[in-house]
Amino acid sequence: MTGALAGTRVLDIANFFAGPHACMMLADMGADVIKVEQPPRGDPTRNREDDSGYAASFVAKNRNKRSIVLDLKSVAGQDVLRRLVRESDVIVTSMRPQTRDRLGLTYDQIAPVNPRLVYCSITGYGETALATDRPAFDTTAQALSGLLSLITSNFDQPMAIKALLADMLAGHYAAHGIVCALLARERTGRGQEIRTSLLEASIAFADSAFYHVLLAQSLGLPKKQQEMRTAGFLFVAGDGLPFAVHVPPSPEKNWISYTDAMGMPELREDPRFKLKLPRDENYPALHAEISRQVKKHPRTYWLDRLIAHDVPCAPIYGMGEVFHDPLVESLGMLHTVRDPWGQDRQVVGAGLRLSDSTVERPSRAPLMGEHTREILAALKYSSAEVDALEIQRAVISSAEAKDRPA
Repeated sequence: MTGALAGTRVLDIANFFAGPHACMMLADMGADVIKVEQPPRGDPTRNREDDSGYAASFVAKNRNKRSIVLDLKSVAGQDVLRRLVRESDVIVTSMRPQTRDRLGLTYDQIAPVNPRLVYCSITGYGETALATDRPAFDTTAQALSGLLSLITSNFDQPMAIKALLADMLAGHYAAHGIVCALLARERTGRGQEIRTSLLEASIAFADSAFYHVLLAQSLGLPKKQQEMRTAGFLFVAGDGLPFAVHVPPSPEKNWISYTDAMGMPELREDPRFKLKLPRDENYPALHAEISRQVKKHPRTYWLDRLIAHDVPCAPIYGMGEVFHDPLVESLGMLHTVRDPWGQDRQVVGAGLRLSDSTVERPSRAPLMGEHTREILAALKYSSAEVDALEIQRAVISSAEAKDRPA
């Protein structure tokens, strides 16, 4: 089997997380992803947690890629880029529109070089007149989209989620758009521009929450209840261990199974909880009632009972606990790769499988500029030309990199 995107070349001219995440998803499907990094330090995530040039944040989002160093402000760098564009299928950028324009990287500037090119631009807030000048990162996009209010209700305390949710959502929407555009190109023979942003992806992702709020407003529920997730229950059991339960509002048998599992069938006769609408309105009281019951037994007791009654439930794990769960372990998502210094590192693989196409097993993230000579040679640059290019001075050679501490 081969990867579904085998034979597709992607130029990853993106930093931080959203763009690299999108390109990594394409690499997992077999695309040849060339990460274009600018001197002197490349993608800022290379040194996010330490100064190794190979920090965990970079490793996590750049598996299965090759790296070339190009000074895109130089004539030589622009020449190499244009040659790469002519031989590529996709280009992904994640920078402010003004920066793209200054570097000659807008769709209008690039498309004439390769009319079949699928061009994806990921920004913070979109590309309207009101959005283009404003700096944006994951936290601010979560805030503006409303996602942050769904994650935490106590704004005096640190955020309840550490995952870069807006970045990852934008990366997913970008990868989706790219694959759609490649499919459309099979019919039309033409590439096209794709635009998404951290803000747009976050708003789209939260569409059900917006619907719930509008419905709650139409029913006249208090503001505090309008954004309440009444199907979800988070508890701390008698042994101090947390777990989650999800009780879909329909069909009614879910409510019956839940109350039976908790040993509280009398809740079904309580006028506050008998029907769905009163249950929603009295959710805090319902949660308090069940919490008192939960304190009587350890977590495993409740999980066993809930599973026996076919009620969706799960332990709430810290990140260090996830891969010790037998169910998670059975999925085979944790892989071991050897880093450039010969040390084993564990990395997470792709979150999907295809029955008739290969999903690439993770290979290590590249060193900065590791594949520069290889890529330039494939573009028909002679050895003398490669040596003469000023961009080559910015390449971190494999030999130099291997002398660095891990």
